[in-house]
Amino acid sequence: MGKVMKVFKTLINELFGTKREYKVEGLGIFTCKVCDWWRDKCYLWSGAVQLPFYSVETLVLIEGDASAPFSRQLLELQVLLQNWVPMTEQLDSMLSSKSQQKYKEKIYGSWQDEFYPYTIVPAVLYSDSWEIVFYRNSGVNYNFTVFWKDNRVQDLRLGGF
Repeated sequence: MGKVMKVFKTLINELFGTKREYKVEGLGIFTCKVCDWWRDKCYLWSGAVQLPFYSVETLVLIEGDASAPFSRQLLELQVLLQNWVPMTEQLDSMLSSKSQQKYKEKIYGSWQDEFYPYTIVPAVLYSDSWEIVFYRNSGVNYNFTVFWKDNRVQDLRLGGF
């Protein structure tokens, strides 16, 4: 019954919800369709964020309620973005090791030039963490996923072959 109700609420929300905007200093505007009569519903707020070092915007999803994204997640996201350079340094080491294990050094060897962050979303796999999916700029659709928590890369998954 719970899953049916969730699908029903999502459908009603998409059909009859009101589009809301929430401006986040330094990140931009996040939008969400909400129904005021479901105050207890958890909503996904979305925004396109221009990260330094990348020419393409990154889709960012943040959980929230009908009024705004959750402040805790906004703070965590800002900490992640402030630590982007140390994160990429950790990622560089992990990606080098993992790509050697999978014999994919050619693909991931110059990942900082070839890949960009496509999405940053709250991770389902590791609670209270962020899932960042990087896609290749051109060519074959290679990607990898980074899980970030407690100011460090927790896991790295290669994908999309």
